[in-house]
Amino acid sequence: MVATIPLPASVMRPGARAAMILDSQDLKSLVAADLELVERAIDNVLAQRPPRLTGIIDHVAEYRGKRFRPLLALLTARVLGCESPGRLDLAVAMEMMHTASLVHDDILDNAETRRHIPTVHSRWGSQSAVLLGDYLFSHAFVLAARVGDSQVTLEVAETARKVCEGELKQNLEAGNWLLPEADYMDIIEGKTAELMAASCRLMGVHARGTQAQCHALDTYGRSLGMAFQMADDLLDLEGDEETTGKSLGTDLEQGKVTLPIIHALSRANDGEKAILLELLKTSGAKNRSALRKPLEAAGSLAYTRRKAEEFVGTARRALHALPDSPYLQALINAADRALHRAC
Repeated sequence: MVATIPLPASVMRPGARAAMILDSQDLKSLVAADLELVERAIDNVLAQRPPRLTGIIDHVAEYRGKRFRPLLALLTARVLGCESPGRLDLAVAMEMMHTASLVHDDILDNAETRRHIPTVHSRWGSQSAVLLGDYLFSHAFVLAARVGDSQVTLEVAETARKVCEGELKQNLEAGNWLLPEADYMDIIEGKTAELMAASCRLMGVHARGTQAQCHALDTYGRSLGMAFQMADDLLDLEGDEETTGKSLGTDLEQGKVTLPIIHALSRANDGEKAILLELLKTSGAKNRSALRKPLEAAGSLAYTRRKAEEFVGTARRALHALPDSPYLQALINAADRALHRAC
């Protein structure tokens, strides 16, 4: 029998908005033993390298973040009563893919720091960083194959393709400040939401969930990922680098269009649009604060928050298809946390 840790009554009702937002440690306490096994597995995977790669791989191991995607996967496994060894391989595979995407993202953004330490490319160069990202992706594929389910293996590969496709689309649209909102949504669905959706959906597949349950888990993770990226858009403009532990304003420097910019430009008259476009040419990591005033005046920051809230609502509603438990309530609470992020 699986031991459970009760959550506060405020988050025990799937139909009601949580009155208390639990921090990541509270959520992790529900699956603490599994997360410890995942950490050991990650260490074991990264330890399988020739001596010449020790420095760069030990460095990327310091990217240890909130382990949010493994957390989603492990909570999903508990929701469906899955305790197979394969659940750990899947959780590690999701984290490997996420770390690989971070290494590649930092190159594209020319970011100098990630989680309070220098980025891989800033220490070893872009070529080595690209190869390291590929190396981590390959580990994810090996882990997926170990699960022993051809559908899971195929979908992990499809997830990697969609993540890279989303990143590629965003890179090709760099500098296109007039990107339509629908195209922006398509980009972030690939580059951010797909991996969160896969963390939940693939665990559902592995746990032999019903088609309706797997669909609900996909909707939950995908909607959560959309809200998560919109919160990132706001952090890039409003966040504090000391708190986030990463370079901010890099989206602006690289010409990557975010939802607040899209909204402001779509509402501006010709004169306002010209001023805003000129400001975008000169605003970057050092003076991103210059953009906040016109974005606030246009209601674009508030609009982005509202859109994120809508996606969180969709994520919460999707979970009604799953049996209630403390683990399900934790997934609901995790969706709420997407709107209350400082890093």
